[in-house]
Amino acid sequence: MAYDAKMQGVNANNLKEKQGEVLSVWEARCRKEVTSAKSTPKLALRDSLPTYLNHLSEALATNRRMDDWSVRQHDRDAMRIGKQHGADRAIGGNYELSEVIFEYHILREVIFQVLEKEGSLSAIQRDIILDSIEQAVNDAAVEFSEIQTGIQQKYVNTLTHDLKSPIAAAQMNAQLIIRNPAVPEPLSQSARKIVGSMNRLTTMIDDLLDAGRVRAGQPLALQFESYDLKETIQQVIDEAKVVNRNPITFANAESAMGSWSRDGIRRALENLIGNAVKYGTPGGPINVSLRKADANIEIAVTNQGPPIAESEIPSLFDQYHRSKSAQEGPQPGWGLGLTLVRGVVMAHGGTVRVKSKEGLGTQFILNLPPERPVAPVSVSAAPNLRPSAVSNVP
Repeated sequence: MAYDAKMQGVNANNLKEKQGEVLSVWEARCRKEVTSAKSTPKLALRDSLPTYLNHLSEALATNRRMDDWSVRQHDRDAMRIGKQHGADRAIGGNYELSEVIFEYHILREVIFQVLEKEGSLSAIQRDIILDSIEQAVNDAAVEFSEIQTGIQQKYVNTLTHDLKSPIAAAQMNAQLIIRNPAVPEPLSQSARKIVGSMNRLTTMIDDLLDAGRVRAGQPLALQFESYDLKETIQQVIDEAKVVNRNPITFANAESAMGSWSRDGIRRALENLIGNAVKYGTPGGPINVSLRKADANIEIAVTNQGPPIAESEIPSLFDQYHRSKSAQEGPQPGWGLGLTLVRGVVMAHGGTVRVKSKEGLGTQFILNLPPERPVAPVSVSAAPNLRPSAVSNVP
């Protein structure tokens, strides 16, 4: 039976005929209800909307009765239009993601309001409109988020690059003071504190840059060499004992020969021990262990204190993420340390797990192969790197 628009509700051509009214009503509501839209020029505000309405009119007119090729082409065009809207909002103004989504919610209401002045839409037509809006929201939101993330990362990269020069200058001048035998000891001591602070700031900048690379799915550029992993772990622990009051023990300290990145392993352990100190029981014991696990090597860092909520464990390694307890606690942080840990582990072709339970503490476990991977491992190629919650801590 031929498709009868009258049988299916309001004539689908109404949307094309009333496109100007839809645009005007939608624009008026957006300028009233969406904060960022109030200062957006008219053409920029409407951007891809006329194209989207034409596309929706076509879907209503055909009632989705198209051949397979036409359906696929229609879906590709829909994705392109939604992404264009999201891109325009990300680049051209001060929009937030919630505002982009709200614009589409307003559009949905306006379309129904204008089209149903002369009668109700059919169930099929309402479904087509709702499906189209939902897909457009998804495509626009994804594109908006990706572009915003890229802009933020470019800003971070530029900022950190510009910071390195004055930091290096401060370090060099402080070191010259330390090396000058004529300088009084109190001044030399102050200069050593400056060097230490600048070193910590440099590490934070490196963490920020490397965390961005990990988030983008890029492998970290690490230098691998053959050595005994036990030696590097012991060095990190000895240094941590100097600056922390917590007792730090090195259990099951077996020798472990293999090919790893000294700098990468050091930075990962420094972050894990630092977190164990910050978020564990004040002054409580920290335990680091090294043992062979089948063909691989396993490093574990354990603290005593409040457990991590199981619901938060899957997102612990996300960039800038801090658990609820960390946010509410007194300890400052950027939420980059665990992202870097994950990146180091991935660069070694290994895995990372988390175990946390009330009364038993929290344990981070790195499982590393003894040989460097043949090819760099990216986030997308390493599906087993998400941490897993385990009911108890051994």
